Amino acid sequence: MKIGVYDEWWPTGGGGEKFAAGIAQALTDGNEVRLLAHEPVDTDALGERLQLDLSGVGVDVVPIGQGAVEDASADYDVFINASYMSRAVPRSDHSIYVVHFPSPPQAAPSGPKDRLRQVLRPLVAKPGVSITYRQGFHPEERIGKHVVRWTTGDAEVEVALPPGAEEELVVHVGRFVGTALGRVPIRIEVDGRHVLNASVAARAGRVERATVALRVPVAARPDGEPVTVRILSDVHVPADVFGTDDRRTLGVPVAGVQVGDDLAAVARRRYPSLDAAPIEFGWARCYDRVVSNSAYTRAWVHRWWELDTAVLHPPVTLQSRADKEPIILNVGRFFSPEHGHGKKQLDLVRAMRALVWRGKVDGWTLHLVGGCAPEGEEYLAKVRAEAEGLPVQIHANAPGALVRELYGKASIYWHATGLGEDPDRHPDRFEHFGITTAEAMSAGAVPVVIMAAGQEELVDHGRTGMLWEPVVQLVCFTEDLIADPDRLVRLSAAAEVEAARYGLGPFGERVRGLVDDIVTGTPAT
Repeated sequence: MKIGVYDEWWPTGGGGEKFAAGIAQALTDGNEVRLLAHEPVDTDALGERLQLDLSGVGVDVVPIGQGAVEDASADYDVFINASYMSRAVPRSDHSIYVVHFPSPPQAAPSGPKDRLRQVLRPLVAKPGVSITYRQGFHPEERIGKHVVRWTTGDAEVEVALPPGAEEELVVHVGRFVGTALGRVPIRIEVDGRHVLNASVAARAGRVERATVALRVPVAARPDGEPVTVRILSDVHVPADVFGTDDRRTLGVPVAGVQVGDDLAAVARRRYPSLDAAPIEFGWARCYDRVVSNSAYTRAWVHRWWELDTAVLHPPVTLQSRADKEPIILNVGRFFSPEHGHGKKQLDLVRAMRALVWRGKVDGWTLHLVGGCAPEGEEYLAKVRAEAEGLPVQIHANAPGALVRELYGKASIYWHATGLGEDPDRHPDRFEHFGITTAEAMSAGAVPVVIMAAGQEELVDHGRTGMLWEPVVQLVCFTEDLIADPDRLVRLSAAAEVEAARYGLGPFGERVRGLVDDIVTGTPAT
């Protein structure tokens, strides 16, 4: 069979990509497996980074955009969508969707703003007109007060018009391109016909508008098909030009597209919720199987999407045990918790301070290991400052060899993601599964981790590790383990056995069984 595995974020090489690439590796025997990507992928380099064998996997490059992915999915016997937040509808004979964590539904109208939207929506509606961002757009992001979609340098918008309509299409392009780029040329085509040359440059000052309005005429097609508007421009890679961590290929930031220039059109662009239908999840039901990466994620999929899913835990690369040393380890990226499911390194350092103050950890060291992008530097500085004078070593952007070495030597593993967070308001700020905990367990490190979300699935309290709620329990449980070496050894052995259940071998068997079931039509269990 020809199998396509899609992930928009292959270049980042993160946990989601390890999940997706692990699926690809598991299916190579007897199948033609292709990574569906938006730019060329060096499978050897990606495999080395993720500790996977991708030598038998090919790559198919398609334009960015939901429409392009949907069209490409038809080329495969089995299409597996493992891309975070993708809503692409499969066109393959068989399909699987992987949920890393679900997007929330649109809340029912409750407050004054919601009721006002209900009143205004029919007043600004333009019957028979719709705009679809077809392909060549990165996901939405906020820049100041504006929500933009960066193009890839070649993007398409489809405009549906009622029969006989002639309208003016207004494309709003943000001046967020950076002074180092100078003026960025833009070319706009309508149904393959060149209609406009323009350019955009960085905003010269606050008095200058943040966006440029590009106006092009559009007319309904005789065949009733939508009009295709193509936005072409020069491109850049922020990492190369500005020294950031962003390796995307970017064209220009589109702040909105509207049909017409009356007040109703402006309102629809400025306040998309007036023109948008509530978020629906019918697309997910188009897949033969939807799988969640943990029971925690499955519960939120059921709550938000009203959809039952199977659980497919991510693959864990089992680590090698070494002679154990008095090391407490935590592995995770350094970034402020309000930006996602932060690893709470600041709180872990404070817990280590409490242990030192109690005088029970002589000779022990806390090692904090993880990547740090430029936007995480401020948080990392706070962690370093808090660790001054303590037996704490910080390894930011450490090489993989050092991470593996510390996994092998660590006696105890700490994890605190979700500490202090509200699970009902911010369920995404908790660990959905916990690959680093499982990796540490596989090398015999005893997990002493927060009793929340995916960590509860991994750790059996008192048998394979310890689960804590208030931080004082983290301190006390760690102190007790250090004082009882025999118990530490017993828990270490049990943790190693438990982690083996999540290794690449068992994961591959589950993936192959899942694909066999959908191809043969076996009902989900």
